[in-house]
Parts: sequence; structure tokens; C-alpha cells
Amino acid sequence: MKTYHDLIRRPVAILVLALFTIAAVGACKSGPLGTLTQANLDKIQTGMSSAEVKSILGDPTDSQSETIPIVGGTKTTYNYSTNDAHIVIVLKNDTVQTKEGTFSPAPQ
Repeated sequence: MKTYHDLIRRPVAILVLALFTIAAVGACKSGPLGTLTQANLDKIQTGMSSAEVKSILGDPTDSQSETIPIVGGTKTTYNYSTNDAHIVIVLKNDTVQTKEGTFSPAPQ
């Protein structure tokens, strides 16, 4: 005879597996793993907003903001990093000022 725990164990396990799968697929889609390419860096243009940058590269791995002395405003630096790529985007008052990237050569 099956107990109450036996009856709910399988549906709970299926639910947990489904949630894990959804989270993993979502992370791959929006994370920097596939977005840190020279082609995507080339899409980033001076004058773009932070929202436009994030729509191309996703959320940065790390970011720092600081007040700009004397002239005022805010300087924000977005760092995107994986084992194969590193991109730095510098924004002033939410507008791209500079960009740079280094990429490991593709395996032969």
C-alpha cells in the first residue's frame, strides 16, 4: 500500500527537475556565456544607453559607479568576464563613452 509520502514524492521530484531546467535554460539565454563575442562588442556604439548595452551583452559580471568630481555626473564601468573573453564598457551619465574587449582565440 502506498503512503502519502510515496504519492507526492514523484510529482515533487518532477517539479524540482522542471524548475531546475527552466532556470538553467534562462541563465544560458540571458547570461554572458554566449554573448561575449567580438561581433556583439562591435554592436556597442558610443552614445548607447546602459539598457541598450544590456540588451546586447546581458547583465555585467561586475559593475562600479562613482561620482565624477568637479564636472558632476556618474561614471559607471561594466565588466563582463568568462574564461574566454573580457569586455569593459565605460558609461558617463548612462551613455557609452568607451568599450574594449579581449577574446581568446577559437580552438582549432
